[in-house]
Amino acid sequence: MKSECSECPVLRSTLFSSLPANQAAQLQCVFRPAHYLKAQVIYSEGGPAHQVFSLRSGLLKLIKSLENGKERIVRIVFPGETFGLEALTDSSYALSAVTLDDGEICAATPEELADCLRRNPEIALGMVRVLVGEVSRARREVAEMSFKDARRKVATFLLSLAPRANGAHARAASFRLPFSRQEISEILGLSPETISRIFGLLRKERFIEASGRRLTIRDRAGLEKAGQR
Repeated sequence: MKSECSECPVLRSTLFSSLPANQAAQLQCVFRPAHYLKAQVIYSEGGPAHQVFSLRSGLLKLIKSLENGKERIVRIVFPGETFGLEALTDSSYALSAVTLDDGEICAATPEELADCLRRNPEIALGMVRVLVGEVSRARREVAEMSFKDARRKVATFLLSLAPRANGAHARAASFRLPFSRQEISEILGLSPETISRIFGLLRKERFIEASGRRLTIRDRAGLEKAGQR
């Protein structure tokens, strides 16, 4: 395996982390890395689905066009996660993918990935097991979020960003939010006014400090409790 791939978050992700080193080496030969700039469109909704992608570094958003001409952020993609999987079964992408930061993305054609899986049935079986687990986890998260009030939704969302942005599980984490309050409101299905109000409450409770897009989690344990109760 190439040295630059040995610590790749894609190969360490839940989708591939259980693979033996020799199988992981075969996968990294299929996926090819490329650098992308902030706000670059990787693919567009309805466009031909020619590649499957994995995010190596940076952040990315998947967006859906609405009938009123606006866009809705459907999902945030973090390093190590795979996206554009519809290319394996469909002729076009269901969403648009746009980078939020400069970063590196690995890509493979559906034919290359499918050929790799055909030649390595143990990899294919492992991926099926992991994907089933990921679907179940996603369903649980959607169900849990639907029952959470606004304060818990915001707390949970901030915690989902902090470890990835800071790269550690330290008690205090300071990072730049990759989204505006408007975008956060779209992601969580809340009004911008509600987002501002909840930020104010979390600041008052001294769980966070916020100035513009700069945010510091002062009390991680407290914020975790806020996301649960």
